[in-house]
Amino acid sequence: MVAKVVICGAGFLGSSVAKLILSTANNAPRRVQLLSRKPSTTQDAISKDLNPTDLERLEKPADADITKPDTLSAAIKDADVVVSLVGIMHGSMEDFERIQWRGAENVARAARDARAKLIHISAIGADTSSNVPYERTKALGEDAVLSLCPDATVIRPSILFGPGDGFFGRFAQLSKVLPVMPVFGGGKSRFQPVYVEDVARLVEIISRRDIALRSAVDGKTIEVGGPDVFSYREIMELVLRYTNRKRPIVSVPYGIGTMQGFFLERLPTNMFTLTRAQVEQLKKDNIVNPATFDRSPPFEDILQKEGYGLHSVHDILPTYLFDV
Repeated sequence: MVAKVVICGAGFLGSSVAKLILSTANNAPRRVQLLSRKPSTTQDAISKDLNPTDLERLEKPADADITKPDTLSAAIKDADVVVSLVGIMHGSMEDFERIQWRGAENVARAARDARAKLIHISAIGADTSSNVPYERTKALGEDAVLSLCPDATVIRPSILFGPGDGFFGRFAQLSKVLPVMPVFGGGKSRFQPVYVEDVARLVEIISRRDIALRSAVDGKTIEVGGPDVFSYREIMELVLRYTNRKRPIVSVPYGIGTMQGFFLERLPTNMFTLTRAQVEQLKKDNIVNPATFDRSPPFEDILQKEGYGLHSVHDILPTYLFDV
């Protein structure tokens, strides 16, 4: 019987996960169904990249709302694996709690009731004691997920990159219009950008019916980052290098950034959007904590055992930033 994978969240990572699962025949063909309030756009985009055989296993998307448990139960009831990509980048505290905490909890409850394997995507920096709504509710969502589904696998990525990303791509767009590239606090905070396809591959591997792997990842939290670590300033240098632009990189005090965020977060979301919470996040490193290796198998090891390696930003950025 062909296993069914339901992907809750049809965005940047969700699209990559869906395409990889459908195009990876191996000995484990799987059906995929996207679940969100408006999944049709992503469904159409994914369909363009699939051959007819793979396309047959992409089911009609289901309309569901993670804040409405009844809609989730109906959509997930026959799933073998549920991939939860519940998350937002902007919003009020109530929005973050409703979606990243309670929404994640609703998905986990539906997965439990369906007896499905749950793969929950969180983020490096998740912390219940954080005063940053994004970080705090990501951690509360993790706690709710593991309480309901003790065998769930939680994946915490660093910054995702790849064609269409909202990180390098956004800075590349800003470099078109800004006379300087600002970095807060000297740009010393560190990042470990990870290629979206590498994270999608991890999800694809875990979604297989591999008993040995499941025993290694069930109930575990896996932090994932790429092979390179960069400071915030070095990130700006990479953007300028691969867009072939020259701009001064100017340090801005965190206090000034907080003042900017106070005003910019009140405007409609656009490429200049900055919030006070984001400025606060930039004070912290966003890299893998080596201590997690004692509690779960390293990300790179899982990929290597299946014959895959990690991609450096130097491999991928030149393929798309030049055109941004």
